[in-house]
Amino acid sequence: MTAAQVQGHVSTGFEPVADAFADNFRLRGDTAASCVVYAQGRPVVDIWAGQTARGGWTPDARTVMFSVSKGVTAVCLLMAAERGLIDVDAPVAKYWPEFAENGKEATTVRHLLSHRAGLVAPEADLTLEDLRAWDPVADTLARQAPVWTPGTAYAYHALTFGWLAGEVLRRATGLRPGQWLREHIADPLGLTMTYGADPASADFHPLADPLPSTDPEAIAMMAEALAAPMVERSISLGGLYDVARLTQVANTKAWLSVEIPAGNLVTDARSLARLYAATVGEVDGVRLLGPDIVRDALVVRSEGRPFVGPDANSGWGTGFMTSSGHRPMIGPGSFGHDGLGGCLGFAHLESGVAFAYQTAQPGGLPDDRANALSRALRDCL
Repeated sequence: MTAAQVQGHVSTGFEPVADAFADNFRLRGDTAASCVVYAQGRPVVDIWAGQTARGGWTPDARTVMFSVSKGVTAVCLLMAAERGLIDVDAPVAKYWPEFAENGKEATTVRHLLSHRAGLVAPEADLTLEDLRAWDPVADTLARQAPVWTPGTAYAYHALTFGWLAGEVLRRATGLRPGQWLREHIADPLGLTMTYGADPASADFHPLADPLPSTDPEAIAMMAEALAAPMVERSISLGGLYDVARLTQVANTKAWLSVEIPAGNLVTDARSLARLYAATVGEVDGVRLLGPDIVRDALVVRSEGRPFVGPDANSGWGTGFMTSSGHRPMIGPGSFGHDGLGGCLGFAHLESGVAFAYQTAQPGGLPDDRANALSRALRDCL
């Protein structure tokens, strides 16, 4: 690998983050990436480097960030909860009466947000038109029976998380996640952040083909997971998307022309870090979440062996990933979400720090780039 010309700004004391960022290009295969860190509501690291098929990488370059979307959707739901519009411990049926079918009467909103609802994959095959219309997806999930008693087990709801949480938000507030994101988060904070995008937009950069995987154990674990029909279906939605080529699919209109609140957030590292900074403090007079609801969301609800798939050594609170062996972030008290390919956004309430790493070069297995940056940040604090 070659060294990259790192551009941007690094405040005194945060130089190790820039060193780790440069090492991602020199040692870990990065070709185009950004890293932004906020501390106490102000950016202390804002760096970028590299090239993509569309030319030189810039700090306003946007890419698909996959499951980073879930953390943003969780912020939307928790904002509504803090305003008294949603009770996360109430039954989903309080807001979405049609959901109370086939043993789901007692399923709570928190079960949806902590991957404990038993609705990992839609039973019905879905079409692109179904996704664009929204209601057919929500109706499918409302009708079907859970594969376990909700609340008694967990498994990662790769894409259904977004429609489940999103329909609760819509029923309770009248706004789908994309609308809430625009009106209550992106516009007040000046973010460039949407679910989906026009792939022809000047600021959109397609993801490159993934770096090769080199860890046989990790490769075998991933193959085992995708061999489980429920896991494959959770991503393909019944064959609509090619799971084996998801990073390439993400660059197409089939992925970008719909609202997938669990998987097709399109944004840049500056916007992502700024959003998370506003969950732990004020950013130019805007604060998204108060400390009490953040602390509640940090309580680990799901970890260990899942109902289906391998134990990935991850943990989830209410909507967010929490610090774990797989994704330590900067240690206990961290909350956020990563995404397929290596992107990561998170915050830490007690330190007032927020972090975002964006890459246009999806990683293979293993992929230590985001964790290397997080370790460097932790050492700065």
